[in-house]
Amino acid sequence: MTYVLLAVLLLSALFIVIAVIFQKSADEGLSGTIAGGNETFLGREKSGGADKLWFKWTVIAAIVFAVAVIAAYVIQPDYTSGSAVDYWKNLSEFGDLFKK
Repeated sequence: MTYVLLAVLLLSALFIVIAVIFQKSADEGLSGTIAGGNETFLGREKSGGADKLWFKWTVIAAIVFAVAVIAAYVIQPDYTSGSAVDYWKNLSEFGDLFKK
């Protein structure tokens, strides 16, 4: 289960980064003012559909990412009785070297 959550986290994070890169900025800055930008009716309509789609998929990926983070937190091992180092020392084949 841990490996599945790790894969979901990595894939959703990668998709969020890619989706944000492909989205157009709401503010074109000075270059949009000088060049005229995307101010025609057809130009706005063409880019608006793709931006809405990317935005929708970004929100879905963010929700999947958040749920996977919460699930990973819930299923993590409980180390309150000792530290993780103590746990791994007991499992190692050289455990006797670490004991006092």
